[in-house]
Formats: sequence, C-alpha cells, structure tokens
Amino acid sequence: MVTQQSLSIRSLLILLFGVCPLLFFTDLTRNPYYTQIVLLNAGTCLLWILWLLQAWRQKKLVWHYSDFDKPLLALMGFSVCSWFLSFWHHPPLSQAIYSEGSKGLIFLLVNTWLVYTASLRVRMPLAKYLFWVAYAVSAFSALYGVAQYFGLEWVWSHQLNPYGSRPVSTFGNPNFMSSYLVVTIPVMVADYLWRITGIPRALLWFLIVSSVAGLVATLTRSSWLGLLTAFLILGIGTATLTSRKEYSQKALVTLAITFFALIGLWPRNQGPIYSATVMSRLAEVKQLAQGSYAPVSQRLLIWLSSWKMVEDHPLVGKGWGCIELFYPFYQGPQLIEKRFKDLRTHANNCHNEILEYWSQLGALGLGLYLWMWLTFFRQSISISRQLDGPARALHWGIVGGVAGMLVDNLLNVSVHFAVPAFIFWWWVGQMFAQAPIAIQERSIAIGPRQRVLVGGAITVLALLCLRCFCLWEGEVNFFDGFKKSKGGDLPAAAIALKAAYDWHHLEVNNNYELGNVYARMGDRDKAIAMYQRAVDANAGYDEIYFNRGTILSQIGQTDKAIADYRMTLAINPTAHDAYNALAALYFRDLPRYKDDIDALYKQGVRVYPEDRDFWNNMGYLYTQQKRWQSAYDAYHRALEIDPEFELAQRNIHVVAKNIPSLENDPFLSLAERFAEIDHLMDAHRLEEARAKARLLSEQVPRSFRAWFLLGNAEFFSGHYPEAEQAYRHSTQLQPSAATTWQNLGVTLDRLNRPSEAEQAYRKLLELDPKNTMAKTRLGK
Repeated sequence: MVTQQSLSIRSLLILLFGVCPLLFFTDLTRNPYYTQIVLLNAGTCLLWILWLLQAWRQKKLVWHYSDFDKPLLALMGFSVCSWFLSFWHHPPLSQAIYSEGSKGLIFLLVNTWLVYTASLRVRMPLAKYLFWVAYAVSAFSALYGVAQYFGLEWVWSHQLNPYGSRPVSTFGNPNFMSSYLVVTIPVMVADYLWRITGIPRALLWFLIVSSVAGLVATLTRSSWLGLLTAFLILGIGTATLTSRKEYSQKALVTLAITFFALIGLWPRNQGPIYSATVMSRLAEVKQLAQGSYAPVSQRLLIWLSSWKMVEDHPLVGKGWGCIELFYPFYQGPQLIEKRFKDLRTHANNCHNEILEYWSQLGALGLGLYLWMWLTFFRQSISISRQLDGPARALHWGIVGGVAGMLVDNLLNVSVHFAVPAFIFWWWVGQMFAQAPIAIQERSIAIGPRQRVLVGGAITVLALLCLRCFCLWEGEVNFFDGFKKSKGGDLPAAAIALKAAYDWHHLEVNNNYELGNVYARMGDRDKAIAMYQRAVDANAGYDEIYFNRGTILSQIGQTDKAIADYRMTLAINPTAHDAYNALAALYFRDLPRYKDDIDALYKQGVRVYPEDRDFWNNMGYLYTQQKRWQSAYDAYHRALEIDPEFELAQRNIHVVAKNIPSLENDPFLSLAERFAEIDHLMDAHRLEEARAKARLLSEQVPRSFRAWFLLGNAEFFSGHYPEAEQAYRHSTQLQPSAATTWQNLGVTLDRLNRPSEAEQAYRKLLELDPKNTMAKTRLGK
C-alpha cells in the first residue's frame, strides 16, 4: 500500500497534483501548457518506475485491479489494432500514421492506463492529502482566472487574453481549467456537506465558491452543463443516505444561495475585449438561427467531417490517434459550402467523445468504449449500495465529477489533454480505490523470469521519460526559432529550428517552419527536403504543399508543382493564392489541361463568388477557347462586382464583337454614358444629368463613379439630402476616394450638420494630409 511506501513516492504524487497544473510559461514554448504535459507524463512514468524498483527489491509485486480493467484493456488493445490497420489502408501515409498514431497510443498508455492503475493503489490517508491539494489547485487557479476575467494579471507583465476576457489561468486554455473544475467541485461539495476529509466547512465554502466563480468566468457552456450533471448525480446518489450525522442542511442552503447569486449577479467585463454574463452567454446560441454562430458552426463542420470518416471505415475506423492527420482531407469538400468557408481548422479532436471513438475506431471501437463506461457506472451503483454516510457521499462526488467531464466532452476536447485527463482518470481509479470491496489484488513473485519483464517495463518507462525530455527540448528550440524567424534573423532561426529537428524529427510545425526559413534564405534544396519531412510528420497541412509547389514551380519541376497545388486545394479549397498559381501552370500547356483549368475556375468562383479577378481569368480562359458567350458572361460578372475594373471592361468589348446579337448591356456603353453625364453637367443641363445618373446607378449599383456623378448632379441641383445619400454610397464602394469625402463634407456643411461634416473632413485629412480645404474647414 502507498501509505507504507517511501517519501519519494508521496512527494512525487503531491508534485503531480500540486505543481503540474500550476506551472505555466508564456514565452518558452508555443503552447504555454506544454511544460505541464512533459512534467506530468514524465512524472507518471517515474512514479511507476519507483513502484517497480520497490517490487524488484522486495521480490514481489502486488497488482491492484478492478472490473473496469477488462473493458479498458480491450479498448486499448483494439486501439493498437486499428492503428496497425491504418498502415494497411493508407500505405503512402505510413510515416505520418506512425507520427500521429504513436502520440495517441502513448497518451492512452501514460495519461490513461498508468494514471488509472496508479490511482487504484492510493487510499486513505494519502488520498485525503491529494484531495486537499486538488482543492487548493482548483481554488488558486480559479481565483487567478477570475482576476484575469476582470483585467487583472497577477503573474505576467501583460494581460493574457487570447480568448477575450475568458481566462486561461495556469492551464493555458479556459476549457481545460473549466473541465478540471468540473471534476473537482462535486467532491469538494460532498466534503463540505458531509465533512469527509476534516477540512473546516468555512474553508471549504471559500474553496468551492472560488472554484465555481472561476468556472463561471471561463464562459464554457459545456462545462456548466457538466457541473449541473455532476450535481444531479451527487444529489440523487446521496438522497437515500441512512446516516446523516455529519450532514448539514444549513450548509446546503448556504451553498445553494451562493451559487444562484454567482450565476445571477455575474457581471460583464467592462473592458473592450469580449465578455458576457451567464445568461447572455447562453443566449448567444440564438445567433445560429441567423445563419451562423462560429462555436456551433465549427463543431458542426468537425462533426460532419468526422462522420465522413465513419462512413469510409465504419467497422474499424481510420486508426487511433490519426484524426488530425485525416481530418483535413474530409474537411476540404465541406469548405466549399458558404456556411463553412471561414471556419477551416486543424482539428486535433472531434469535440464529441462519441464521434472521437467512432471515427478513429469504428463501430467496434465505439462498442468497446460504451461497454467501458457502462461497466463503470454499473459498478458505481453496485459499490454505492455497500457504502453509507460520508463514504457514499465521497463516492458519488467522484462519480459525479467523472460523469460531468464526460458530458462536458460531448462538446469539448479537454479529456485528451494531459492535465484535465490526469485528474479525470485519477478520479476513475479513486471510485474503486475508496471502496476496498471493489479492488482485487494479486501478488506476483518476482523470480528470474519476472525480473526480465519488470526490467523491460522499467526500461520502457525510462525511455518514455527520455522522450518527454526530447520533445520538450524540441518545442523550446522551435519556439525560439519561430520568434527569430518572425523577427527576420534567419540564420539564427535556422540554427534553433535545426536543433528542434534534431531533438524531434517528426514535428510537423517545426519541420514546416524550418523549410520556410530555408526557402527565405534561398536554399531551395534544403527547403524542399524539410517540407517533405513536414509531410512525413503530418500530411494534412495544405500550407506545406503550397510552399513546396511554389519552389518546384520556380525551378521548373512543373508536374510536381501541379501535384502539390492540387493537393493544396484538395485539403483547403479556400486557399486563394493556390488557384492563381495552379492556373498559371495550366496555361503553360492549355491543350493538355483545358478541362482541369475549367474545373479549377468553376470551383474558384464558387468559393469566391465576389472575386472579380477569378471571373475575369475565367473569361480569359473562355476567350482563348473561343467560347464567346461563356467568356462574355464571365466578364459581365466581373464588372457586376467592380464596374470600374478596366481590364474586364476592355475584355468584354473584345468578346462582344464576336457575339452577333446582344441585349442593351450597360457595361458595353459605360464609358460613353459617364462621358455623357459629364457633358450634361458641364452644359448645366442638371435635370437630365440627374435622371441619367440615377438610371445608371440603378443599372450598375456597384459603380463608384455612377454614384459619385449622381451625388454631383444632386448637389449642383440643390438637392443636398439626395447628394448626401449618393456620396455616402460611393464612400462605401471606395472608402479611399478622397474627393468623395471632400464633397460629402461640403454637402453636410450645406445641411448645417457641422459635427458630421467634421468627421468627413478628418477622414479626408487621413487620406490627403495636405488638403488645404479640409484644414480650413476644420479651422472654422
């Protein structure tokens, strides 16, 4: 038992619980929580090394297990099988499958299995101290998060607000802290109501209220739902307790009033960054009815793409740990749809635990996953029947925390990140460990043969610790090189990034950035080699293919460049520059690629229907193919978008000569009609000029010049309100046209609206600082 083991194991456990969640660096690694991950993983492996060494010395290993082991091991075993099958299904991606899948499997081993089995070995009184440490971590990180919510930064020299006012606290992400709190708060509440671990109620009340305030500050709705689920389970599980000696109804009422006050009175941060009250945060979902709401729409995109993976491999999935590799290829076709165009992401998880396992492990793996949790909750009910009083309250607090995390992760990803996962799987083990009736033990004598196995296990764990160190060194060097690259110090950046590559060969971001640095330094061969290494690490990044395709195009390897540009657009059809780059290569051999370039531009204008250059280029393609009507329609669309587009104006006139009969098209006579309106203005035939300008602005509503001429005609006719409307419309079409702002300012002067005229003149001075008229008017 741990209670009789060495001080080093106790100290290491307290370190894992108390230090890892609070250690947080903002300028050391790309992700501020990366050091937490490394320490937590290495510490977990070291914990088991100490246990195994102790068993080696005692020549006996006492193994603790529960009924939960069987489905968990079955799920882990099938995850390995699905990973191997992924190699068979996708042989060209074998290195990337190894890179991504191995990370997923190591997470299963270290962050799931080793944490869970370690927890089975820890019981009171050591477990009590670890609960206390978790309480303290929750309260401290929550209070720090509340301070960040209100714009106060305790630790760093600048405010950390990558998520608006939503605090990152010590976790680096508001969703990670919120999930951690969902797991710990129900146990704190059970402890508060039944006095389980001996902490004074007043102190526990403070810890709970601080933690709930931190959870509210994160504005994480899925975690709010998770905590509500946890409280429901805690309430139902303890409703029939026969022993209420330590229970306090007054304490419950006090806590309930505090919770309702926190939720109802929670204020909005008054600063300029995003903030919300509890109710307004919940009401935001209504925006979906208006067409799109990014948090929901992006999840729909991820879920739809994940479901496509299920359809492709319904039985065994795409392979455990490989979602980030395969996801971009399924996302690509969805991005063509208007509702998803601006929501592209490199999804490392599904934001839904059901689809997470279904997409990667198929129906068989999902079945094992559901069996595992069915076993857990069935066992929780069975164990509860044999407990009473504080023991049952603690039991249901732990079960509530686990259930809350699972509900939270129907919309979240936190259970797949080290710190939230650690507390989650520790709680899973504690559900059994706190009820000795649920734990089984097996004593294994360690003879010569067993020593080989134990020694092998210690070696593997030591190698995993070494791996953690290598990954951390690689990440530190990468971030150093990344910053130097952005600062323009390319030689120093190359040295740092090369060091990162030496520490970790298969890190896609590092390899890609090193390739970029080599490309900027003009070393094309090294750049191409590093881009290939980036593809080896993860083949789902369109940016890699685009940059490599650009270099290949420059050195004349056209076929390879075309393949890379095609892959870019397959992964990301919103990659704007890739269309023009690929089209340029197609135009070099138009007879060979005539169908490809036609399809390319049709997709381009579908994704970017308001891009005048795409339409004009499509018109040029059809002109080369002498498809006159199609060319005319494409040029016409380009001019509808921007009537002042001179190249398209010239092109449509050329094409029109080859079409025998055309209806009266304003774009064919645009220049003449502008000239006519100018002539009427010069001749002071203002009513005719007004009528023709108004008609032209109706026929060509996006023409800046038509609205500008209409404004002039209205102004000189004395119709100042109408002139104001026309000038304002023209400023919307061309905000950088100084003359329009000048005319608008004069018009507003005539309308005796000096404050608005002042705004127009100030805008004019921004565009034309030497404008004497604006200076004079502002002076008056």
